[in-house]
Amino acid sequence: MDDRIYKGPKDKLILSSAKHKIAEFNRIGLHYNLVADQIYRKRFAGNRDPFDDSFLSHIVAGLIAFDMGRAGMMGDRPYDLEGNSFLLRLKSKLEDLSQWLKPVIDLGLTQMEFQEHRDRVIKIYDGLSAQGRGALHQKGSNFHAGTTKILHFLNPRLFIMIDSNAARAFRLAHDVPFRNATQPGYSAERYVKCMEHAQKDIQRYGASEFQDLERETPITRIYDKLTFMTGKKYAQER
Repeated sequence: MDDRIYKGPKDKLILSSAKHKIAEFNRIGLHYNLVADQIYRKRFAGNRDPFDDSFLSHIVAGLIAFDMGRAGMMGDRPYDLEGNSFLLRLKSKLEDLSQWLKPVIDLGLTQMEFQEHRDRVIKIYDGLSAQGRGALHQKGSNFHAGTTKILHFLNPRLFIMIDSNAARAFRLAHDVPFRNATQPGYSAERYVKCMEHAQKDIQRYGASEFQDLERETPITRIYDKLTFMTGKKYAQER
């Protein structure tokens, strides 16, 4: 079905025309895919420690490639291992949050028990996105969209990414109360709610059938492509 004339239930909006959306994302988002694929290879190579400095450098590269390096958010020397570099701020954050991260670092979204892990994910999200002293944002502001990308790169099988397009898709399809593209009103609670909707959408589609949409891609990344294209399409049509 062509989702330009999609008239079905709104809670199936993100899943509509899934193959078409993925193909279109891959056409316009090759630069994202190239970097993400390298991060996934690094993350899942052998017994790779996701908290190792060499992998954290890959996360920094991913954030830059996924548009988080603009407007001075990460500083001008994000890879440095001295001073107040982004990499060192990220390393410090992850060390502080390691006790919360380790129980979910290898979980998959389709097996996630939210009743068990909801508070843990909220704690992690709030810690990474916080403003003020030690903030990941170079200017001390919140780092919401960047936090979802860090989480995804740490565990691509569990965590989804939320940007303005994805926020719009969740608002349209699932009534998650994001406001608009410039001030979506990100929060840890809304992030967890989006994860729950993603899990239900994938289960509704059929986990194995959903994975078959792109066999070598983590399941959450497939879903990210759908939310990105769904939100982007509706922004263009306004």
